[in-house]
Amino acid sequence: MRDYPDAEDQSNRYFAEAFPDADGPAELYRQVYKYTDCGAYLSITIEYLEVSGTCFDDYHEQMVRKTISGDDLDDLRTWQAMDERGQLAVSFTVGSIVEGADYDTDEIEIESKQLEETPSEYRKRFDEALEEVEQQAEAIWQDTHGEQE
Repeated sequence: MRDYPDAEDQSNRYFAEAFPDADGPAELYRQVYKYTDCGAYLSITIEYLEVSGTCFDDYHEQMVRKTISGDDLDDLRTWQAMDERGQLAVSFTVGSIVEGADYDTDEIEIESKQLEETPSEYRKRFDEALEEVEQQAEAIWQDTHGEQE
């Protein structure tokens, strides 16, 4: 039986371990785009506590989920910076736009299960999702463009 952290102990250190060659979401996106034949894209859904009002006037806390993609991923900076701001990655989504086709690949969401699996198990699911996107992109390309000489 493995020891897993309590929910309060969840952090983006989990993703730093799953993706040791990426210091944060923006670098992970660059790698996903660069190292896939189809130029896959990546978005991240984060969760954080949003506080409004003051302790004297209508104080309110609520957990918020937000999906971030493209150039906006740079705003998240590093995994550690996200932890310091209380922003926890809860899922990544990968997909691809197929140039010249009227449709794209499916978007595949890879939800975090950091209380149930190791970072290497998450990385394996992530890599499998990217492989599925690559296969779909190739099939769409062949379906819409066929063999061109």
